[in-house]
Amino acid sequence: MSRKINEKFMSAYLELDNLCGDKFNVNGGGVTEYINRLNNARVAPGRDEALPKLVRYRTVRNMISHEVGALRRDNGISKYDISWIHKFIKNIRKKKDPISLYLRRARRYLRFRKIRKIATWITAGLFALVVIILLISLWK
Repeated sequence: MSRKINEKFMSAYLELDNLCGDKFNVNGGGVTEYINRLNNARVAPGRDEALPKLVRYRTVRNMISHEVGALRRDNGISKYDISWIHKFIKNIRKKKDPISLYLRRARRYLRFRKIRKIATWITAGLFALVVIILLISLWK
């Protein structure tokens, strides 16, 4: 039973790794790149759930790949873990994963700051215009 679950896990993990590699334009180590970006994005929604799971899955993947006999051993992987990876893959494709949500929020925040800055300049300009008009009217 362990071997079959481990094989399914490896298949799902490799799919996730390739998808992450494509997302971040890296050859190999896509999950590692995702983990690194999650570490840098401290306020990413869903980060606290995804980060420990991805780190654990990467560790299990490395163990299965590099240790003799690890494919036949029980590595603590369950069907739930495999379904979580598949769900995570779907979320990446739908851009509902933690990094995509973080980037969307970051872009929205930068857009808001830019609009606020422009509004401040416009307000200052209008205020200056009102002051000039008042001074001109008082001058007459």
